[in-house]
Amino acid sequence: MTDQRSSASGAIRLAWIVGSAIFVGICLRVTLAATPKIVTDLTNVIALSLAFAGLVVLTHYLGLLSLGQGAFVGVGAYAALHVVNDFGAPVLWMPLAGLIAGALVGAVVAIPSLRLPKAYLALLTLSLGVAFPIILRQVDGNLPVTLDGEFVAPSWTGIAENDEHIWELFLVAAYASIAIFLVQGLLRGPIGRAFIASRDQPEAARAFGIPVYRLRLFGVALSGGMAGLAGGLLMVPTNFNDYTHFPEELSIKMFALAMAFGGSRLISAVPGALVLIFLPVWLLDRNWVVEYGWVGFVKSEGFIYAALLLGTAYLTKGKGFMSLFETRTPKPTLVPSNRRVTSVVRGLVELDTQLGELEGLVGEQSRRRSSEETSD
Repeated sequence: MTDQRSSASGAIRLAWIVGSAIFVGICLRVTLAATPKIVTDLTNVIALSLAFAGLVVLTHYLGLLSLGQGAFVGVGAYAALHVVNDFGAPVLWMPLAGLIAGALVGAVVAIPSLRLPKAYLALLTLSLGVAFPIILRQVDGNLPVTLDGEFVAPSWTGIAENDEHIWELFLVAAYASIAIFLVQGLLRGPIGRAFIASRDQPEAARAFGIPVYRLRLFGVALSGGMAGLAGGLLMVPTNFNDYTHFPEELSIKMFALAMAFGGSRLISAVPGALVLIFLPVWLLDRNWVVEYGWVGFVKSEGFIYAALLLGTAYLTKGKGFMSLFETRTPKPTLVPSNRRVTSVVRGLVELDTQLGELEGLVGEQSRRRSSEETSD
């Protein structure tokens, strides 16, 4: 039976590898035949998928809400540009600078808010999302900040100078693939199970020795770091940044799309990024954005977001459209059921009480014996 299961799992893995190779080949073929504008949009989709994946980590694995994910993306983009312009770092370090900056800002936001009810993290991140474009405008002014460098494809790639957008796509895809691989491995291990335990039963998790506060702090920093990495990768095809790239509504749109598509896997972040990038282009191509009245409202971007949220509420009970494609049963958490935890904790308390009473009796008997020996 074990040999049959191992052979079946090996066949499934082989099928996944072959299917992935075919899919990658098709994507490469389509990319080489696409226009530079489409390739750049696909590059932005891959980058922003990391920010949406950070929201998946935060909402599904930790049960926390962030309404300022767009601000973390902006922090990463800002840090990526200035680490090259002000410190002369190589352009390939831009994503790493965005990762570090996003993680640090996420930790700074999480330290005070996680000691309060969960709603305060959502409020504080919302405030950050509203204040970030104002702060960026005060720091850099109205003029955009241009990158003092360029991404040149190495000669061994065979990519022509006019096709640098293809090299930028491959570079962003490589960074994103490594990041998703590392985060997915992290979530499948003990840290991921501890995340879910702290989400479902925080008090029981503390009783089992899980540091819930530090775990949530790490989760918020991880989510912010993924968004910062996305911001740094966005600067690869864009090469300039200003406050209009990260408006107040960006974080709200990202949160709405993350809730609409949902899902417990990081791959569920891709549809949200696709809608965020291509929906405005699709509306603009059809001249829907210039219509007014009720017709213009129905054809507006906000109405489509509202329809997605209502659809996921009625069709999936708030779990997200991507949850419809998830058939795998959830993994057990580190913490058993509430009833079992309650009985175990109650038994431990009773045992501690009995031990205390026994120590009292033993102490009283020893005092009696010492007093009797003294009297004799």
